[in-house]
Amino acid sequence: MPRSGFVFDGVAVAAAAIVALVPLPPEWIERFYSNGAYPAIDRAVRALTGPVPFTVGDLLLAVALLWLAVYWVSELRSPRGGSLRSRVVRVLSRTVAALALVFLWFEVSWAFNYGRVPLERKIPVHAERTVPARVDAFADHAADELNRLAPLAHREHPTDDAFEAELFPRFSAVIARLGDRSIFPPPRIKPTLFQPLMAATGTNGFTDPWTHEVNVDASAYWFERPAIYAHEWGHISGFADETEANLISVLTCTTTPDPLIEYSGWMLLWFNLGKEVHVKHHLSALARADVKGILARYHEQVNPGLEKAQRVAYDRYLKGNGMKSGVTSYRLFVRWLVGADFDSSGLPVVRPGVAAAPP
Repeated sequence: MPRSGFVFDGVAVAAAAIVALVPLPPEWIERFYSNGAYPAIDRAVRALTGPVPFTVGDLLLAVALLWLAVYWVSELRSPRGGSLRSRVVRVLSRTVAALALVFLWFEVSWAFNYGRVPLERKIPVHAERTVPARVDAFADHAADELNRLAPLAHREHPTDDAFEAELFPRFSAVIARLGDRSIFPPPRIKPTLFQPLMAATGTNGFTDPWTHEVNVDASAYWFERPAIYAHEWGHISGFADETEANLISVLTCTTTPDPLIEYSGWMLLWFNLGKEVHVKHHLSALARADVKGILARYHEQVNPGLEKAQRVAYDRYLKGNGMKSGVTSYRLFVRWLVGADFDSSGLPVVRPGVAAAPP
């Protein structure tokens, strides 16, 4: 490989290292990326990937792996590539550079959102309201809501397109309250080649940060899908943190005037109550059957080894992107629901200057 090739590889790796090791100020990211470049990037990416009926990210991954295999074999077998040692060095250099470019696109296309101003700095929380007794009372309220909504929710079996349209106005109001100044249209739920892996690892949904596509576990019950979808949509709208996406989902679903969607939001909350929470109110037979159905599906499909490996890997990934709580961050949003003030529309009261104009 000419010297210019190694220079290119070095520049790519150096750029990736700078991005990874030199964090930008949260206020800068909030203003110039999350509410600056990112909405335009999302529109451009989704204009290309959105109309395609399958997950483009799956195809790109398959092509990348095939290219890598062919490249390694062809280069190492090439009789004109010098000694075996020089060929190995060249192939390793180009492979690391390619991975660096993939990482750079990951950061630029979506992951800089990990560094935006966190919601814990946007939403004032009254610490005295987050004591165990208050959390237990809130869990009892969740049980009451599930009981109230279960019969109504079971009358509906909407298509994905139907609940996406139903969610859009409320979702837009929620993200505007939390600081987004752009509209993020509903992403299309797409089938994925990795559906078996999602089921085996207990992954309910996935957002592809490179192609801005959303997958929802095909085995999820119809009453789970709206909340799972709203969570992934929250990621698409620039909220990378898992607990923030959960908050967006619950706020969107539980304040949308549709019993099924409300039920979906309360169900997502129910499964994010910690083991330390004591619920005194009993679930109705119908709501209890739904909870048991979800748990039964989990135990039937999930491979414990794969689930543990995926959990450990994702925990490290989250911590590597500044989420100190790792996978436990999913349930931290309950603190906001218990300790924050809410207005008459059901949205949290935020600090001055945070909320965007309503869409």
